[in-house]
Amino acid sequence: MDRRICWYALYRGDEFVDVGTLNELAVRHHTSIKTLRFKATPTYAARTTYSDTIRVYKLVDSAGGENND
Repeated sequence: MDRRICWYALYRGDEFVDVGTLNELAVRHHTSIKTLRFKATPTYAARTTYSDTIRVYKLVDSAGGENND
């Protein structure tokens, strides 16, 4: 079974920081995958202010097509 690769974007406020898979981002930013997943939740967004924190957003393919690589 083929697993889809999910891409995530990191932002600090309105400033773009990085993009990659959770594994790649965890290594590059010296944090855990569990922390990055939490920073992508609505709970984290409600507990923190927008401009002072790192936010993680899952990137979604809007075309809806399958990737045949």
